[in-house]
Amino acid sequence: MPAAGSTGTHKGGHVQDSDKAAWAYMIEHDGKQLADSAGRLGATNNEMEMTAFLESLKKLEQLGLTQQSLLFVLNSQYVIKSVSDTKDGPAWMKSWKKRYWKTANGKPVANQELWQDIDRELDKFDSSKLKFAWLRSTVSDAGSDFVDSLLIKRMDE
Repeated sequence: MPAAGSTGTHKGGHVQDSDKAAWAYMIEHDGKQLADSAGRLGATNNEMEMTAFLESLKKLEQLGLTQQSLLFVLNSQYVIKSVSDTKDGPAWMKSWKKRYWKTANGKPVANQELWQDIDRELDKFDSSKLKFAWLRSTVSDAGSDFVDSLLIKRMDE
């Protein structure tokens, strides 16, 4: 696969408005590593994981890779299960959309606008060529370690 994306987040404990949160991703393509990261006060881990994924999709689109085979290596089961079919069942987003962005119990989907942004971006890709792999956040891997270093740097700013 010509490209791989890795995303991560760094945050701790309960969310306060003054808590630092960060997201980061790395894309490997044509022997190069492309990365980005940013931070925001008061964001949740889920918001940062989603933002990392969304920003990586936007970068892949800019690179003209929407029709390429892509492997997304994520440390977020939440994002993976939301956007892709897994052994546990169909992508959650499919059901949310059918129910007009409501959960099975009829409540609005958390972070709905962010999920809708992700959905619009994913529509630009050939979904049959997207693969997802989960990397446990406790596992050391060169890509994951690089993303973690970006997150720590961002959090220290």
